[in-house]
Amino acid sequence: MLTLLLAAGLLAVPSCTGLGSLSTVSSSAVGGVGEVITGTVVASRDVTIDTDSSTKNMGTLLGAAVGAGAGQMLGGGSGRVVSTVGFGALGALAGRGAAKYGDQTQGQVLTVKADKGGKTYNVTQPVYDGVGYIPVGTHGTLQLSGGGKFLPDGV
Repeated sequence: MLTLLLAAGLLAVPSCTGLGSLSTVSSSAVGGVGEVITGTVVASRDVTIDTDSSTKNMGTLLGAAVGAGAGQMLGGGSGRVVSTVGFGALGALAGRGAAKYGDQTQGQVLTVKADKGGKTYNVTQPVYDGVGYIPVGTHGTLQLSGGGKFLPDGV
């Protein structure tokens, strides 16, 4: 039982991975029309993109369940209650910590100057697999709709 609970908890904790392929789109993007411009990155700042609160809450709940399950197996009588509550609380803390730090993504805030008109745009985006960090001076296409995304020429 404990092994099953631990396995379920480990599978549910988000992994620290990249965002995958740039060719994957959500179903809500199908049929959408968006504006794009070409421009050059004139400033760049590295950031860490944090997980959303629902992922942190899920980590807390799973950690508490796994901890309480482990505590239930220890002691007897009132000792079992104390160990269940204590291990549940420790599991909740560990689960929240794992979810908080296990699902952060590296990203960048890019300032892009448009080729035509010279207007500047800021976009915050993750560091995409296959693209990596985008340095100042990189020319590419900025998608203004759908959350915004800058892609270097040739990607």
